[in-house]
Amino acid sequence: MISLDQSAVFSSIGNLSDDCENKKLDIRERVWKEGIENATTEELVMLILGTGTKDRSLASIAKEVISCIARTDPECLFFELKCIKGISLGKAAAIMASLELGRRNYGPGGTIIKTPKDLIPLVQHYTLETREHFLCVSLNGAHEIIKIREISVGSLNRSLIHPREVFVDVLKDHAAAIIICHNHPSGRTEPSDSDIEITARLKECADLLGINLLDHLIIARESFYSFSAANLV
Repeated sequence: MISLDQSAVFSSIGNLSDDCENKKLDIRERVWKEGIENATTEELVMLILGTGTKDRSLASIAKEVISCIARTDPECLFFELKCIKGISLGKAAAIMASLELGRRNYGPGGTIIKTPKDLIPLVQHYTLETREHFLCVSLNGAHEIIKIREISVGSLNRSLIHPREVFVDVLKDHAAAIIICHNHPSGRTEPSDSDIEITARLKECADLLGINLLDHLIIARESFYSFSAANLV
């Protein structure tokens, strides 16, 4: 658990009550009691932004910010954030500063993945999400992480998880290997027929491209499932 100066954090996040009135606990209070690692990605962005606008709720802006970060190249992100309704120059700068601070101090780049368990702490926050998130982790020849990318959000199927969406950035990374991963909001980690079918399809494509598909991890809050450990890749 990351140690934070909580009073400093809370003094900078503003009053969230207008946008969070239907939550059982104010986000700030829950972070204080449970720790920052138990906040969803949307809640983290809400804490950074602090307030919404008279036309847009804080939660609505946070969702658009998350989508923007997921689809935008880093060099264009500042400009794209400023184009979001409700994001001022100051808020865009705060988001960029938070991302850069995380990259400098806790970024996964260079982390060596020797076993499936090594990746879990880096993707565990997705187990807090209520929808399935499909991720692709690109690695170099030494199995050091190059990049963790979110490919799609929603229940997995053939039309949603297309090989070109998975491999387009992997090829740009000159990756030697990949690990794919997704969360099961139900808490059960057993693979579905679709999970098995998608894994086999991506494995075939990876082999054709000369890229090693090391594993497919299904994660939940209390456990995870490794296709590699089950001899399914």
